[in-house]
Amino acid sequence: MGLSLEFYAGDAAVIGEDFSAIEFDGIRDGTRARAYADLSLHVTADDLDVLSEVIAERVGAAKLPLSASLVRSVGGFDGEGSAEVVDPSWVGMVAKVDLATAADLTAEWIKRVGRECGQQLPVTPEAVTAVAQLIQLCRLAIQEGVEVVHTWYL
Repeated sequence: MGLSLEFYAGDAAVIGEDFSAIEFDGIRDGTRARAYADLSLHVTADDLDVLSEVIAERVGAAKLPLSASLVRSVGGFDGEGSAEVVDPSWVGMVAKVDLATAADLTAEWIKRVGRECGQQLPVTPEAVTAVAQLIQLCRLAIQEGVEVVHTWYL
């Protein structure tokens, strides 16, 4: 098992509570959170900052790394997992991405991650789907006025 990197949209307190209790079903199936995007693609948290950089370039925004956009903790467990609310500015930046460009954006992201680790990495359908889900999740969060929570766990 590796590092899991996920995003949820909804009531941050509920998401944090379920995450801390390791009760993922409800926040993943839509009964306790409004949306879910799984970016557990054998990438690191730093790689999500690379994704943020690519998104910022695409939408003409200033660089806004995810790591600098985590504004408050709402849960976690044993130093092996954390749930953090994401700054609405980051959410808005991601929501501006044209969904039709998700595959191209993902390809650029994976290319840059590969360059940083000295490898040529394949762009998988799962990666494209994950990025598209993240865009949709951020759009839904803005439309419904709910928070986005980023979680990681080992």
